[in-house]
Amino acid sequence: MLRLGKIFMLQCAALLTLLFFALSIAGYYTLRSIEISHARHSLERVAILLEEGLVSQRPSDLRTLARKLHIHITLLDDHAKLLFTTQNERNLIARREIQEAIKDGWGEELRYDESLGADMLYIARRMDGKIVRLAEPLERVGSDYLTMWSWMFGLYLLSLLVLLVVARKNERRIEENVEQLRSYLRSLEEREYERSFPVDFAREFVLLKEQIGALASRLKKREAKKEKYAKKLKKISRQRNEIVSAISHEFKNPVAIINGYAQTLLEDPDMPPKLRQRFIQKIYNASSKIAAMIDRLALAMKFENENLTLSPSRFDMCEVAKEAVELLEQKYPKREIELECHESIVQADRAMIEVAMSNLIDNALKYSELPVKVTVRDGEFCVEDRGIGLEPQDLEKITKKFYRVRNSWDNSMGLGLYIVSYILKLHNTKLEIESEYRRGSRFCFRLEKR
Repeated sequence: MLRLGKIFMLQCAALLTLLFFALSIAGYYTLRSIEISHARHSLERVAILLEEGLVSQRPSDLRTLARKLHIHITLLDDHAKLLFTTQNERNLIARREIQEAIKDGWGEELRYDESLGADMLYIARRMDGKIVRLAEPLERVGSDYLTMWSWMFGLYLLSLLVLLVVARKNERRIEENVEQLRSYLRSLEEREYERSFPVDFAREFVLLKEQIGALASRLKKREAKKEKYAKKLKKISRQRNEIVSAISHEFKNPVAIINGYAQTLLEDPDMPPKLRQRFIQKIYNASSKIAAMIDRLALAMKFENENLTLSPSRFDMCEVAKEAVELLEQKYPKREIELECHESIVQADRAMIEVAMSNLIDNALKYSELPVKVTVRDGEFCVEDRGIGLEPQDLEKITKKFYRVRNSWDNSMGLGLYIVSYILKLHNTKLEIESEYRRGSRFCFRLEKR
């Protein structure tokens, strides 16, 4: 027999045996409870018949009744003086059932009688100045239980036999499937990958562990190399397309602005000085926008190539946040930035953290027309805006490179949050985003205090 079949057989046999013993114990106590209940009702009926005078209380009649019903009858007066008994017993006044009958009218007790060598159920009843006590041995419990146990044991043996037959049948099926599996594995070694067949049972894998492991290892390495190479080519192609698409899209507007205003200046040499100055400012702003996008793109490429190392130092996050806010207030003179700042000394790359802070604040200013709140406390930096917010499907993608939530957003190549996430990853922390669509967003990160 297979080891797997032996384990299954032994476990099922153990379970059946445990179930057999549990049912045996439960059956005994159930039968005992039924027998006691039956004896109680029988004795109570006899006591009522004696009380109502339907049965004679003469000693000869009581002996006859006790013999026919297989019970014991004891009769006492109000002072517990013995008047009649079919049982050799002394000191009756001390018995619990007698005491309860004197007190409450009815008394009952279940105890083992050494003289009779059996469990006895005693019922006592006070009536017409007398106390009658009836007792019945619980002999049928043992015989009934033995009969029930015999049936249960027969069912137990039958179940074991059925289990053995089923286990043997399953074993033959397992052996057939194992042979098919081994044949299939040999065909895989010959690179016949198209062949397949259904398997109904699992054989112990220990027997084929080395063969399966070697085959799986070879196939895994081969497929891994192919997949890695394919992913690399696909990634390079996708990045190239994304970069070209993003650059062409984002550079289109500022280049058009420069070209349009420059052409106007060339065609109108007599343009008023104020208007000329305004056009030159537009050209300057557009060129600055292009320069900023180029800087972001270059930084993103450094991150992509892992060509960037940290230069950690101790500094106050509050000071860096103030500097970032001052620069952005110059960039957005009409916007309001609320700064709540508390000293937070950390160990990190100051320049990179300043880039991260500036990108988060700049991002909030772009996409929210209301005041932006910046908070620094206990090593945590947070930017909160009340802008359009993010929808749930955008939260997981917002930090990916070149990802933009809406095409209508200008002045963005989808690199700001990607750069922030990468900087924080270098500092062993991450960007936490809380956002509700049409209610606003909250961007936070935490650095370890020093």
